[in-house]
Amino acid sequence: MRILLITFLIFSTLSGNSQIRLLSYNILNFPTGNIQGRTDTLKKIVEYSRPHLLMLQELKTEEGLADITDMMNDLDYGDFAHANFVPQQSPGSPGNLLQQSIVYDTEVFRMRSEGVVLTNYRDINEYVLYLNDPQLAAGADTTFLYVYVTHLKSSTGADNEQTRLDMVNYLVDHFNSLPEESNVIFAGDFNVYTSAEPAFQAILNEDNNIRIQDPLASFGDWAVANFNHREILTQSTRVSQVNDDGAGGGVDDRFDFIMLSESLMNADNNLHFVEGSFQSLGNTGLCYNENITDCDLGNPVPADILRAIYYMSDHIPQYCELETDVVNKIDNNGNKFPHLKAYQTDSENGIIQIEYSGPTPLIEIELSDINGRIITNIPISTQSSKFSIPLDQLHNGIYLITGRDSRGMRNTVKFLLTR
Repeated sequence: MRILLITFLIFSTLSGNSQIRLLSYNILNFPTGNIQGRTDTLKKIVEYSRPHLLMLQELKTEEGLADITDMMNDLDYGDFAHANFVPQQSPGSPGNLLQQSIVYDTEVFRMRSEGVVLTNYRDINEYVLYLNDPQLAAGADTTFLYVYVTHLKSSTGADNEQTRLDMVNYLVDHFNSLPEESNVIFAGDFNVYTSAEPAFQAILNEDNNIRIQDPLASFGDWAVANFNHREILTQSTRVSQVNDDGAGGGVDDRFDFIMLSESLMNADNNLHFVEGSFQSLGNTGLCYNENITDCDLGNPVPADILRAIYYMSDHIPQYCELETDVVNKIDNNGNKFPHLKAYQTDSENGIIQIEYSGPTPLIEIELSDINGRIITNIPISTQSSKFSIPLDQLHNGIYLITGRDSRGMRNTVKFLLTR
Protein backbone atom coordinates (compact mmCIF):
# COMPACT_ATOMS: atom_id res chain seq x y z
CA MET A 1 0.00 0.00 0.00
CA ARG A 2 1.33 3.44 -0.90
CA ILE A 3 1.62 5.82 2.04
CA LEU A 4 1.51 9.59 1.63
CA LEU A 5 2.94 11.95 4.20
CA ILE A 6 1.84 15.53 3.68
CA THR A 7 3.25 18.34 5.80
CA PHE A 8 1.27 21.58 5.60
CA LEU A 9 2.85 25.00 5.57
CA ILE A 10 -0.06 27.39 5.80
CA PHE A 11 -0.02 30.72 4.02
CA SER A 12 -3.44 31.63 5.36
CA THR A 13 -5.20 30.49 8.49
CA LEU A 14 -8.47 31.42 10.18
CA SER A 15 -6.64 33.92 12.36
CA GLY A 16 -4.27 35.63 10.07
CA ASN A 17 -2.58 36.28 6.82
CA SER A 18 -4.02 37.69 3.62
CA GLN A 19 -2.77 38.65 0.22
CA ILE A 20 -2.37 42.11 -1.25
CA ARG A 21 -2.59 41.91 -5.02
CA LEU A 22 -0.19 43.94 -7.20
CA LEU A 23 -0.48 44.64 -10.91
CA SER A 24 2.07 46.50 -13.04
CA TYR A 25 0.96 47.42 -16.54
CA ASN A 26 2.23 49.42 -19.51
CA ILE A 27 -1.10 50.57 -20.95
CA LEU A 28 0.27 51.96 -24.24
CA ASN A 29 -0.24 55.69 -24.74
CA PHE A 30 -3.36 55.75 -22.58
CA PRO A 31 -5.85 57.25 -23.22
CA THR A 32 -4.76 59.12 -26.36
CA GLY A 33 -3.22 56.31 -28.43
CA ASN A 34 -4.51 55.11 -31.77
CA ILE A 35 -6.89 52.65 -30.08
CA GLN A 36 -9.62 54.69 -28.38
CA GLY A 37 -12.13 53.69 -25.73
CA ARG A 38 -9.92 51.24 -23.87
CA THR A 39 -11.20 51.91 -20.35
CA ASP A 40 -13.81 49.17 -20.77
CA THR A 41 -11.10 46.84 -22.09
CA LEU A 42 -8.92 47.56 -19.07
CA LYS A 43 -11.95 47.04 -16.81
CA LYS A 44 -12.15 43.39 -17.86
CA ILE A 45 -8.50 42.82 -16.92
CA VAL A 46 -8.80 44.66 -13.61
CA GLU A 47 -12.03 42.89 -12.69
CA TYR A 48 -10.31 39.55 -13.30
CA SER A 49 -7.09 40.32 -11.38
CA ARG A 50 -8.57 42.70 -8.76
CA PRO A 51 -5.37 44.48 -7.72
CA HIS A 52 -5.13 46.57 -4.57
CA LEU A 53 -2.20 48.43 -6.11
CA LEU A 54 -2.14 49.15 -9.85
CA MET A 55 1.19 50.51 -11.12
CA LEU A 56 0.85 52.15 -14.52
CA GLN A 57 3.19 53.15 -17.32
CA GLU A 58 2.56 55.12 -20.53
CA LEU A 59 -0.05 57.41 -19.05
CA LYS A 60 -0.60 60.48 -21.22
CA THR A 61 -3.14 62.55 -19.31
CA GLU A 62 -4.52 63.25 -15.86
CA GLU A 63 -8.01 62.56 -17.23
CA GLY A 64 -6.97 59.06 -18.23
CA LEU A 65 -5.76 58.34 -14.69
CA ALA A 66 -9.03 59.63 -13.24
CA ASP A 67 -11.02 57.45 -15.65
CA ILE A 68 -9.12 54.36 -14.51
CA THR A 69 -9.75 55.20 -10.85
CA ASP A 70 -13.47 55.73 -11.46
CA MET A 71 -13.64 52.45 -13.35
CA MET A 72 -12.00 50.57 -10.47
CA ASN A 73 -14.40 52.10 -7.95
CA ASP A 74 -17.31 50.99 -10.14
CA LEU A 75 -16.13 47.40 -9.65
CA ASP A 76 -16.97 47.76 -5.95
CA TYR A 77 -14.23 45.60 -4.47
CA GLY A 78 -12.25 48.44 -2.87
CA ASP A 79 -12.16 52.20 -2.33
CA PHE A 80 -9.64 53.50 -4.84
CA ALA A 81 -7.71 56.73 -5.14
CA HIS A 82 -4.94 57.75 -7.50
CA ALA A 83 -1.70 59.63 -6.97
CA ASN A 84 -1.29 63.12 -8.32
CA PHE A 85 -0.58 63.20 -12.03
CA VAL A 86 2.72 65.03 -12.38
CA PRO A 87 3.83 65.99 -15.91
CA GLN A 88 7.29 64.72 -16.78
CA GLN A 89 10.06 66.82 -15.27
CA SER A 90 13.15 64.98 -16.51
CA PRO A 91 14.65 66.40 -19.72
CA GLY A 92 14.43 63.45 -22.12
CA SER A 93 11.84 62.55 -24.77
CA PRO A 94 10.11 65.99 -24.95
CA GLY A 95 8.15 64.90 -28.02
CA ASN A 96 6.72 61.80 -26.32
CA LEU A 97 5.83 62.67 -22.75
CA LEU A 98 4.86 59.44 -21.00
CA GLN A 99 4.26 59.30 -17.29
CA GLN A 100 3.81 56.72 -14.54
CA SER A 101 1.35 56.65 -11.66
CA ILE A 102 -0.53 54.36 -9.28
CA VAL A 103 -4.10 53.64 -8.27
CA TYR A 104 -4.39 52.18 -4.75
CA ASP A 105 -7.05 50.78 -2.46
CA THR A 106 -7.40 53.17 0.47
CA GLU A 107 -8.91 50.38 2.55
CA VAL A 108 -5.52 48.66 2.40
CA PHE A 109 -3.05 51.52 1.87
CA ARG A 110 -2.71 55.15 2.86
CA MET A 111 -0.42 57.60 1.10
CA ARG A 112 2.35 59.16 3.15
CA SER A 113 4.11 61.03 0.35
CA GLU A 114 4.74 61.05 -3.37
CA GLY A 115 7.51 62.48 -5.46
CA VAL A 116 9.75 62.08 -8.47
CA VAL A 117 13.30 60.77 -8.87
CA LEU A 118 14.69 62.91 -11.67
CA THR A 119 16.91 61.22 -14.24
CA ASN A 120 18.63 62.22 -17.46
CA TYR A 121 15.72 60.92 -19.53
CA ARG A 122 12.34 60.15 -17.87
CA ASP A 123 11.01 60.46 -14.32
CA ILE A 124 10.91 57.55 -11.90
CA ASN A 125 7.86 58.11 -9.71
CA GLU A 126 8.03 57.47 -5.96
CA TYR A 127 5.07 56.67 -3.72
CA VAL A 128 5.47 56.04 0.00
CA LEU A 129 2.47 54.06 1.22
CA TYR A 130 1.70 52.51 4.56
CA LEU A 131 -0.65 49.72 5.55
CA ASN A 132 -3.96 50.96 6.91
CA ASP A 133 -3.58 49.06 10.16
CA PRO A 134 -6.45 49.87 12.56
CA GLN A 135 -4.04 49.23 15.44
CA LEU A 136 -1.88 52.24 14.54
CA ALA A 137 -3.86 54.44 16.91
CA ALA A 138 -3.08 51.97 19.69
CA GLY A 139 0.66 52.23 19.03
CA ALA A 140 1.26 49.49 16.45
CA ASP A 141 4.33 49.88 14.25
CA THR A 142 3.70 51.49 10.88
CA THR A 143 4.47 49.27 7.89
CA PHE A 144 5.75 51.47 5.08
CA LEU A 145 6.02 50.46 1.44
CA TYR A 146 8.21 52.43 -0.96
CA VAL A 147 6.88 52.06 -4.50
CA TYR A 148 8.91 53.13 -7.56
CA VAL A 149 7.35 52.97 -11.00
CA THR A 150 9.52 53.41 -14.07
CA HIS A 151 9.62 53.29 -17.84
CA LEU A 152 13.25 52.98 -18.89
CA LYS A 153 14.51 54.05 -22.31
CA SER A 154 13.48 51.69 -25.10
CA SER A 155 15.28 50.16 -28.08
CA THR A 156 18.56 48.36 -28.72
CA GLY A 157 21.99 49.92 -29.14
CA ALA A 158 24.81 51.07 -26.89
CA ASP A 159 23.40 54.60 -26.39
CA ASN A 160 20.01 53.29 -25.28
CA GLU A 161 21.60 50.75 -22.95
CA GLN A 162 23.65 53.54 -21.41
CA THR A 163 20.55 55.69 -20.92
CA ARG A 164 18.80 52.82 -19.12
CA LEU A 165 21.85 52.34 -16.90
CA ASP A 166 22.01 56.05 -16.11
CA MET A 167 18.33 56.07 -15.11
CA VAL A 168 18.80 53.09 -12.81
CA ASN A 169 21.86 54.69 -11.22
CA TYR A 170 19.81 57.77 -10.29
CA LEU A 171 17.41 55.48 -8.44
CA VAL A 172 20.21 53.49 -6.79
CA ASP A 173 21.67 56.78 -5.51
CA HIS A 174 18.21 57.70 -4.21
CA PHE A 175 18.08 54.42 -2.29
CA ASN A 176 20.85 55.78 -0.09
CA SER A 177 18.27 58.11 1.48
CA LEU A 178 16.01 55.23 2.56
CA PRO A 179 16.20 53.38 5.86
CA GLU A 180 17.99 50.07 5.61
CA GLU A 181 15.71 47.05 5.18
CA SER A 182 12.97 49.22 3.68
CA ASN A 183 10.10 47.48 1.92
CA VAL A 184 10.61 48.50 -1.71
CA ILE A 185 8.81 47.69 -4.95
CA PHE A 186 10.54 48.65 -8.20
CA ALA A 187 8.18 47.99 -11.09
CA GLY A 188 7.52 48.96 -14.65
CA ASP A 189 8.69 48.63 -18.22
CA PHE A 190 12.47 48.20 -17.98
CA ASN A 191 13.05 47.62 -21.72
CA VAL A 192 16.09 45.44 -20.94
CA TYR A 193 16.87 42.73 -23.47
CA THR A 194 18.87 40.27 -21.36
CA SER A 195 19.66 39.65 -17.71
CA ALA A 196 23.27 40.58 -18.47
CA GLU A 197 22.42 44.14 -19.51
CA PRO A 198 24.24 46.66 -17.26
CA ALA A 199 21.03 48.40 -16.15
CA PHE A 200 19.55 45.13 -14.93
CA GLN A 201 22.75 44.16 -13.14
CA ALA A 202 22.85 47.60 -11.50
CA ILE A 203 19.38 46.98 -10.07
CA LEU A 204 20.51 43.66 -8.59
CA ASN A 205 23.86 44.89 -7.26
CA GLU A 206 24.19 43.52 -3.72
CA ASP A 207 26.24 46.56 -2.68
CA ASN A 208 23.20 48.82 -3.07
CA ASN A 209 21.77 50.28 0.13
CA ILE A 210 18.47 48.59 -0.75
CA ARG A 211 19.02 45.15 -2.21
CA ILE A 212 16.51 44.43 -4.96
CA GLN A 213 15.67 40.91 -6.11
CA ASP A 214 13.93 39.41 -9.11
CA PRO A 215 11.34 36.90 -7.81
CA LEU A 216 11.99 34.85 -10.97
CA ALA A 217 15.79 35.03 -10.86
CA SER A 218 16.17 31.26 -10.81
CA PHE A 219 14.74 31.11 -14.31
CA GLY A 220 17.96 32.50 -15.80
CA ASP A 221 18.49 34.48 -19.00
CA TRP A 222 15.18 34.90 -20.82
CA ALA A 223 16.84 35.96 -24.11
CA VAL A 224 18.54 32.68 -24.98
CA ALA A 225 16.99 30.51 -27.70
CA ASN A 226 16.52 27.49 -25.43
CA PHE A 227 14.94 29.43 -22.54
CA ASN A 228 12.49 27.04 -20.87
CA HIS A 229 10.23 29.46 -18.99
CA ARG A 230 8.56 31.38 -21.77
CA GLU A 231 5.55 31.92 -19.49
CA ILE A 232 7.38 34.86 -17.87
CA LEU A 233 7.82 36.82 -21.13
CA THR A 234 5.90 40.09 -21.41
CA GLN A 235 5.91 41.58 -24.94
CA SER A 236 4.35 41.72 -27.44
CA THR A 237 0.76 40.61 -27.09
CA ARG A 238 0.31 40.70 -30.89
CA VAL A 239 2.15 39.44 -33.92
CA SER A 240 1.18 42.61 -35.82
CA GLN A 241 0.40 46.13 -34.64
CA VAL A 242 -3.19 47.03 -33.84
CA ASN A 243 -4.23 50.33 -35.45
CA ASP A 244 -0.55 51.13 -36.07
CA ASP A 245 0.16 51.49 -32.36
CA GLY A 246 2.59 49.60 -30.14
CA ALA A 247 4.97 46.81 -31.07
CA GLY A 248 4.28 43.56 -32.91
CA GLY A 249 6.36 40.43 -33.10
CA GLY A 250 4.40 38.22 -30.73
CA VAL A 251 5.20 37.12 -27.17
CA ASP A 252 8.97 37.02 -26.75
CA ASP A 253 10.85 39.76 -24.85
CA ARG A 254 10.83 40.20 -21.10
CA PHE A 255 10.56 43.97 -20.67
CA ASP A 256 8.15 44.25 -17.71
CA PHE A 257 8.99 43.56 -14.08
CA ILE A 258 7.89 43.72 -10.48
CA MET A 259 11.10 43.68 -8.48
CA LEU A 260 11.09 43.43 -4.69
CA SER A 261 13.50 44.38 -1.95
CA GLU A 262 15.29 41.74 0.08
CA SER A 263 12.98 42.50 3.01
CA LEU A 264 9.85 41.77 0.94
CA MET A 265 11.40 38.50 -0.23
CA ASN A 266 11.94 37.45 3.40
CA ALA A 267 9.06 35.21 4.51
CA ASP A 268 9.68 36.26 8.13
CA ASN A 269 8.93 39.89 7.32
CA ASN A 270 5.46 41.09 8.36
CA LEU A 271 4.90 42.07 4.71
CA HIS A 272 6.36 39.70 2.15
CA PHE A 273 6.08 38.10 -1.27
CA VAL A 274 3.74 35.14 -1.71
CA GLU A 275 5.82 32.38 -3.23
CA GLY A 276 4.32 31.13 -6.48
CA SER A 277 2.03 34.13 -6.99
CA PHE A 278 3.98 35.80 -9.82
CA GLN A 279 2.30 35.71 -13.24
CA SER A 280 2.79 37.29 -16.62
CA LEU A 281 -0.98 37.35 -16.80
CA GLY A 282 -2.38 35.01 -19.42
CA ASN A 283 0.98 33.78 -20.75
CA THR A 284 1.21 30.01 -20.38
CA GLY A 285 4.43 29.84 -22.43
CA LEU A 286 2.59 28.17 -25.33
CA CYS A 287 2.27 31.26 -27.55
CA TYR A 288 5.94 32.13 -28.08
CA ASN A 289 6.23 34.59 -31.00
CA GLU A 290 2.44 34.39 -31.38
CA ASN A 291 -0.52 36.42 -30.16
CA ILE A 292 -1.39 36.17 -26.46
CA THR A 293 -4.79 34.84 -27.60
CA ASP A 294 -2.94 31.78 -28.94
CA CYS A 295 -2.23 30.86 -25.30
CA ASP A 296 -5.88 29.80 -24.92
CA LEU A 297 -5.30 26.04 -24.68
CA GLY A 298 -5.70 24.96 -21.05
CA ASN A 299 -5.28 28.55 -19.86
CA PRO A 300 -6.88 29.35 -16.49
CA VAL A 301 -7.23 32.94 -17.74
CA PRO A 302 -10.49 33.05 -19.71
CA ALA A 303 -10.47 33.70 -23.46
CA ASP A 304 -12.25 37.04 -23.10
CA ILE A 305 -9.52 38.27 -20.76
CA LEU A 306 -6.85 37.13 -23.22
CA ARG A 307 -8.63 39.15 -25.92
CA ALA A 308 -8.72 42.17 -23.64
CA ILE A 309 -4.97 41.84 -22.99
CA TYR A 310 -4.42 41.59 -26.76
CA TYR A 311 -6.34 44.79 -27.54
CA MET A 312 -5.44 46.82 -24.45
CA SER A 313 -1.70 47.07 -24.97
CA ASP A 314 1.36 45.50 -26.53
CA HIS A 315 2.52 44.55 -23.01
CA ILE A 316 1.30 41.78 -20.71
CA PRO A 317 0.32 42.87 -17.18
CA GLN A 318 2.55 41.59 -14.39
CA TYR A 319 0.88 40.21 -11.26
CA CYS A 320 2.02 39.07 -7.83
CA GLU A 321 0.89 39.08 -4.22
CA LEU A 322 2.20 40.24 -0.88
CA GLU A 323 1.19 38.62 2.38
CA THR A 324 0.44 40.39 5.66
CA ASP A 325 -1.68 39.82 8.74
CA VAL A 326 -2.76 43.48 8.75
CA VAL A 327 -5.39 43.19 6.03
CA ASN A 328 -7.65 40.88 8.03
CA LYS A 329 -7.81 43.54 10.75
CA ILE A 330 -9.18 46.11 8.33
CA ASP A 331 -12.93 46.66 8.28
CA ASN A 332 -13.33 47.14 4.54
CA ASN A 333 -17.08 46.85 4.03
CA GLY A 334 -17.19 43.06 4.27
CA ASN A 335 -14.44 42.69 1.67
CA LYS A 336 -12.73 40.01 3.75
CA PHE A 337 -10.54 37.40 2.21
CA PRO A 338 -11.67 33.76 1.94
CA HIS A 339 -10.10 31.32 4.39
CA LEU A 340 -8.84 27.86 3.51
CA LYS A 341 -7.88 24.84 5.58
CA ALA A 342 -6.42 21.68 4.03
CA TYR A 343 -5.73 18.26 5.48
CA GLN A 344 -5.17 14.67 4.35
CA THR A 345 -8.16 12.30 4.44
CA ASP A 346 -6.96 9.26 2.43
CA SER A 347 -3.35 8.12 2.74
CA GLU A 348 -3.69 5.44 0.07
CA ASN A 349 -5.25 7.54 -2.70
CA GLY A 350 -3.84 10.88 -1.62
CA ILE A 351 -7.07 12.81 -1.11
CA ILE A 352 -6.77 16.35 0.21
CA GLN A 353 -9.82 17.80 1.94
CA ILE A 354 -10.34 21.57 1.57
CA GLU A 355 -12.49 23.45 4.07
CA TYR A 356 -13.62 26.96 3.14
CA SER A 357 -15.15 29.82 5.09
CA GLY A 358 -15.91 33.30 3.79
CA PRO A 359 -18.66 35.86 3.22
CA THR A 360 -19.48 34.65 -0.32
CA PRO A 361 -19.43 31.22 -2.03
CA LEU A 362 -16.23 29.67 -3.31
CA ILE A 363 -16.32 29.37 -7.10
CA GLU A 364 -12.94 27.91 -8.00
CA ILE A 365 -10.06 25.86 -6.59
CA GLU A 366 -6.71 25.99 -8.36
CA LEU A 367 -3.81 23.59 -7.80
CA SER A 368 -0.37 24.77 -8.93
CA ASP A 369 3.29 24.01 -8.36
CA ILE A 370 5.63 26.24 -6.36
CA ASN A 371 6.51 28.27 -9.47
CA GLY A 372 2.86 29.09 -10.04
CA ARG A 373 2.33 26.77 -13.01
CA ILE A 374 -1.27 25.57 -13.02
CA ILE A 375 -1.77 21.80 -12.59
CA THR A 376 -5.56 21.78 -12.45
CA ASN A 377 -8.39 24.26 -12.16
CA ILE A 378 -11.62 23.05 -10.54
CA PRO A 379 -14.84 25.08 -10.89
CA ILE A 380 -17.12 24.88 -7.86
CA SER A 381 -20.83 24.58 -8.61
CA THR A 382 -22.22 23.91 -5.12
CA GLN A 383 -22.61 25.95 -1.94
CA SER A 384 -20.64 23.38 0.06
CA SER A 385 -17.80 24.48 2.34
CA LYS A 386 -15.86 21.20 1.89
CA PHE A 387 -14.14 19.95 -1.27
CA SER A 388 -11.69 17.17 -2.14
CA ILE A 389 -8.70 17.09 -4.49
CA PRO A 390 -6.99 13.80 -5.51
CA LEU A 391 -3.18 13.92 -5.46
CA ASP A 392 -2.30 10.44 -6.67
CA GLN A 393 -0.74 11.75 -9.91
CA LEU A 394 1.56 14.27 -8.24
CA HIS A 395 5.28 13.93 -7.64
CA ASN A 396 6.87 14.88 -4.33
CA GLY A 397 7.27 18.60 -3.84
CA ILE A 398 5.65 21.83 -2.69
CA TYR A 399 2.24 22.72 -4.11
CA LEU A 400 -0.22 25.59 -3.80
CA ILE A 401 -4.00 25.42 -3.43
CA THR A 402 -5.78 28.69 -4.16
CA GLY A 403 -9.46 29.31 -3.53
CA ARG A 404 -11.30 32.14 -5.31
CA ASP A 405 -14.70 33.34 -4.14
CA SER A 406 -17.49 35.01 -6.10
CA ARG A 407 -15.99 38.47 -5.50
CA GLY A 408 -12.67 37.41 -6.98
CA MET A 409 -10.96 37.43 -3.57
CA ARG A 410 -8.35 34.71 -3.19
CA ASN A 411 -6.31 32.95 -0.56
CA THR A 412 -3.69 30.23 -0.75
CA VAL A 413 -2.58 27.15 1.20
CA LYS A 414 0.89 25.75 0.55
CA PHE A 415 1.79 22.14 1.33
CA LEU A 416 4.73 19.77 1.00
CA LEU A 417 3.95 16.35 -0.52
CA THR A 418 6.31 13.50 0.37
CA ARG A 419 5.98 9.74 0.11
